[in-house]
Amino acid sequence: MSTSIEFTPLATSDPLDNEPLDNEPLDSEPITTKPKSYPAKGPSILSQVERITDAAISGLGPILLTVAFILLSMTIFCYFSVFLPYHYSWKEGEGLFGNLGYILNLIWSLYLVWGIVANYYFAVRTPPGGVLDGLSASGDAMFQSVLQEMETYTEVPPTCKRCNLPKPERTHHCSVCKTCVLKYDHHCPWIHNCVGHFNHRYFLMFLTYLSISCIYFVYMGISPFLLAADNEGDDNWPYWLDRAIVAFSVVLAVAIGFAVGGMACWHWYLTLTAQTTLEQYNNAYIKKICKKRNEKFTNMYDFGVMGNLQDLFNIGPRGHYPWYTALLPLRIPPIGNGKRFERSGRGYVLDFGEDDEDMV
Repeated sequence: MSTSIEFTPLATSDPLDNEPLDNEPLDSEPITTKPKSYPAKGPSILSQVERITDAAISGLGPILLTVAFILLSMTIFCYFSVFLPYHYSWKEGEGLFGNLGYILNLIWSLYLVWGIVANYYFAVRTPPGGVLDGLSASGDAMFQSVLQEMETYTEVPPTCKRCNLPKPERTHHCSVCKTCVLKYDHHCPWIHNCVGHFNHRYFLMFLTYLSISCIYFVYMGISPFLLAADNEGDDNWPYWLDRAIVAFSVVLAVAIGFAVGGMACWHWYLTLTAQTTLEQYNNAYIKKICKKRNEKFTNMYDFGVMGNLQDLFNIGPRGHYPWYTALLPLRIPPIGNGKRFERSGRGYVLDFGEDDEDMV
């Protein structure tokens, strides 16, 4: 692991915000990332709607988990009972070489199923990470322990206004789970969990395996789908599984393939650029600030494509596991505890001001 570059956090803006540009008057107002503050207001209709929405998302979690389990089970059963036998079957008396196509497709199919089920299970069951992880103290001792695990902090350490605890870098409060999440990306109702530091890898790989499987499922299911769509008598249907279920499975795979495939591409982009979903929006805002100041924005967590991959999968020179483990659906922890992150250089920290409640 390379040595971390020393970095001073920026509470509300870059120190250079206090320096005028070459073509800027000395008495002009500096450009900062901190918005104007407004008088405190009571609960609004929007806040009430957000509270109801958060409660609904939390309540839908177990229902969506059940739906996902049913749909996955149905499509997997459909594949092995209809699609695979339609294209390949074991030929008696021809040995392994004569059944090579069947064996290779069976191994590949089982590998995809393993990747989907294992990563989905890990994404659901693995806590994303919290500020108090690994701490057993209480009160001021706990507060100091958290501060010691944070790499740097300002004169007034950042504190979550909901949890009343120190807020490490890249940590944000989830309004659905009612807690701060390390390296928070978003709350996903389909896994009834937040996507954070400790389960980000599993969520990304679940999307990846599911997208690839949808493509292969549709490829293998085109011919059975056309046969199932043929209404010229039920005698032409050689499988005991109802043809309506087969046709529905193919349509479902196409729809999920587009939706999940797009999401997988988006999260791969974020991974390769060392950003979370929330950070991407924040960085886009900071880029505008830098552009106004004729500066170039740099992501302080970005170590390049290969470095970012090694950080996520905990592999290679920057990690602790062999390269091939990135292709295996195994429970492998990420690098670090999620409260301190190595930085590649100098950057900006976005501060939303005193009214920020970190509800993202």
